[in-house]
Amino acid sequence: MGRLLLPKVLGRVPVVDAALAAALCVLAVGGLLTGQVQERPLVVTVPIALISTLVIAVRTRFPVTVTGVIAVLAVAQSILTGSSSNTLWALVAFLVVSYTVAAERDEGWALVGIGMVLGSQFCCEWFDQGSDYAFDTLIFGGVWLFGRGTRSWRNRATYAEQHQRDLARIAVAEERTRIARDLHDMVAHSLSVIAVQADAADAALDKEPQRARPPMRAIRDSARDALTDMRQLLHLLRVEDDDNRSEDLAPVRGLGDLPQLVAGLRQSGLPVCADVRVDGVLPSGLDLAAFRIAQEGLTNVQKHAGNVPTQLLVARSGGELVIQVDNEPPTSAPGHSSRLSTRHGLIGARERAHAAGGTLEAGPTARGGFRLMARLPINPIR
Repeated sequence: MGRLLLPKVLGRVPVVDAALAAALCVLAVGGLLTGQVQERPLVVTVPIALISTLVIAVRTRFPVTVTGVIAVLAVAQSILTGSSSNTLWALVAFLVVSYTVAAERDEGWALVGIGMVLGSQFCCEWFDQGSDYAFDTLIFGGVWLFGRGTRSWRNRATYAEQHQRDLARIAVAEERTRIARDLHDMVAHSLSVIAVQADAADAALDKEPQRARPPMRAIRDSARDALTDMRQLLHLLRVEDDDNRSEDLAPVRGLGDLPQLVAGLRQSGLPVCADVRVDGVLPSGLDLAAFRIAQEGLTNVQKHAGNVPTQLLVARSGGELVIQVDNEPPTSAPGHSSRLSTRHGLIGARERAHAAGGTLEAGPTARGGFRLMARLPINPIR
């Protein structure tokens, strides 16, 4: 097992740490063996120097353990030889572990690490009858604080990067939601009309084929409108800036398209009474939101109640734009198009109202019908 773990550990050792450990080992052991460092007996000092320097290679993986090993070995040398090591390699080793334990561990373990460093240094000073306690605290404490500052900066950089990634993910999610809502608003109405008219045409083909012509014409018109809207949305998704947009791109839908919408619904069999009273030009976002909400309300009537009398009101009331759709109770069971409904239309309409700073309420009326009412803050452009 040891033979299997050792290569894995060594394989993860950073090159810089391995080089630092090797350099300190050569300096420490070489100085003892050549006699440049007079620390005896060698049977004690050489193993201590060898272990104390080589463990530096794994300082970032096991900072607290490495700090403890170096601190214990320093005290052991003072006890066994009668004096502590005052060599350059010993100073560097303690400085390195003081920084490492502060930079690589949380505050609790970092405090344990600096406590072991200072405790070891104080013990060595006491055995040597020295008095450099303040100097040791200043040097090693200062390096430890530098390590804490490095960790704090690194954490802030990591948090900022993660925050940017989160913002990017949120932006993507919001864009996907917007695209899904636009797709639903563009296609759901046309498909609902197509489904209703297809049922009417199918029923007419068996008895009076000539009466199938108007429903088929309505299907054709609804399909063309849906295709036009889809092309416009796909074009907007492809372009990167306004300068690249084609000049023949159709304008964004708005309240000006309500007469065409109402005419199409009347042609498909829905008796709609529309009352649109809006003066001035609305901001494009509000204009689009009002149109889509009205479209969704009328589409829901045809899907869920059938071709029942329906009233549409779009008017300004004080500082608000009111969109209200009322329909009479359904005269028969829900049709095929109602069973296929995804029930996402009202959710999308409510999201559009909230995005415009307004509210949307929808629910049954006392007479058994259904009412959808949206109130949007209005600030017309003069």
